[in-house]
Amino acid sequence: MAHKIRYIFLYIIVAFLPLNAYAVSLIRDAEIEDTLRAYGNPIFKVAGLNPEAIHIFIVDDPTINAYVAGGSNMFIHSGLIIRTENPAELLGVMAHETGHMAGGHLAQGTEKLKNAEIGTIVAAVLGAAMAVAGGGQEGMAAMTAGQQIALRNYLHFSRSNESAADQAGLNYLDELKITASGMLQILEILRQDENRSYGTPDPYTRTHPLSIDRITHIRNHVMQSPLKDTDVPPGLAMRHARMVAKLKGFMNPPDQTLLEYPVTDQSVPARYARAIAYYKIPDLTKALAEMDSLIKEHPSDPFFNELRGQILFENGHIAEASQSYSKATSLLPNSALILTDYGKVMSATDNKADITKAIKILEHASVIDNSNIDTWHYLAIAYGKLGNLGMFYLDSAEEASLADNPKEVLHNVDMALKNLGHDSPARLRAGDLRLIAEKEKQDEAGQ
Repeated sequence: MAHKIRYIFLYIIVAFLPLNAYAVSLIRDAEIEDTLRAYGNPIFKVAGLNPEAIHIFIVDDPTINAYVAGGSNMFIHSGLIIRTENPAELLGVMAHETGHMAGGHLAQGTEKLKNAEIGTIVAAVLGAAMAVAGGGQEGMAAMTAGQQIALRNYLHFSRSNESAADQAGLNYLDELKITASGMLQILEILRQDENRSYGTPDPYTRTHPLSIDRITHIRNHVMQSPLKDTDVPPGLAMRHARMVAKLKGFMNPPDQTLLEYPVTDQSVPARYARAIAYYKIPDLTKALAEMDSLIKEHPSDPFFNELRGQILFENGHIAEASQSYSKATSLLPNSALILTDYGKVMSATDNKADITKAIKILEHASVIDNSNIDTWHYLAIAYGKLGNLGMFYLDSAEEASLADNPKEVLHNVDMALKNLGHDSPARLRAGDLRLIAEKEKQDEAGQ
């Protein structure tokens, strides 16, 4: 299901405040993740960061935003991607966020709060929020003069980090010979949204510098730069258009997609978006016609073959779907997401040979990426169909572990150990899962 938008709930720390977390809904898609990697890896390298240590997440959120959390996790809203008109804009945002990671701003922010009076900061933030929400006198009463000073000091620290991240991002783009005009364009958009939402806010009570201040600095940089507005790595313009078209196709109603990408538009992104819209209606004939035309022109594109496989599978054509997924994995053999979907298709039959092949495919996917809960889910199903109860329960324990359900992990581990051979290497993994789950239960009991 690599092209159907999928959601995962993730808890992240908000604005450096400990013990404050909220759930975000994530989108997984092999092509979009691959494209964002093509954008980010060169930036990470020039920033002196290890690209393999950085995780990029796509957040299902229509707002224009991106942020980093946990030191090496970059979150990019789907609304930001859809709003960008060219690669330079998204490259500018990613360069800025990389500046935060390279500068260690999250760790510094956490330490800043540790050294401050946490209760004072929180009270001041809550007081400000009450005032904005209409709390009026109650809100202002919550903010003593001392609290206001503490809040302004912390926000000044945050604003300084934003300016530093801007400058770092500009340096990275310059080194890669990429125009910074995209960063300027995004800030212009943010300024427009800022003016509509806030009017004229107090610059001392914002965690980011006012957009006009940032715009002035970046505009001067762009004007003095020898780079042209079109200077971006070759090939990214088409990849960007495809990424935006795919997101719009999946996230917008089909009639809206077909209006934005009419049949008179025979570009690759337009046909891609229409194929998704037809698939959602559903109109299998038109969806396949669009995909077949794309594959005929681009037979070596793994993502076109992948989407064709998904369309066929979800319309009950398992044998044809497996052929498309087989082609996709041959073209991109190390995509864990595509492998997982291929394994799911192969395990959907009652043919033992297909199910055995599905297990091999899914185990390969788990070696590449062991954090995908779907991989373990379909592995458990496949082993269950073959009557291998030991591996069925072990993979179910892996799935429960990723779902943060220690009670279910322990149950499945107990059942796995009853069914695994005494000399099975899988018993060692079952023991590891038990230790992790028992620790999680102890931590929960201690809270």
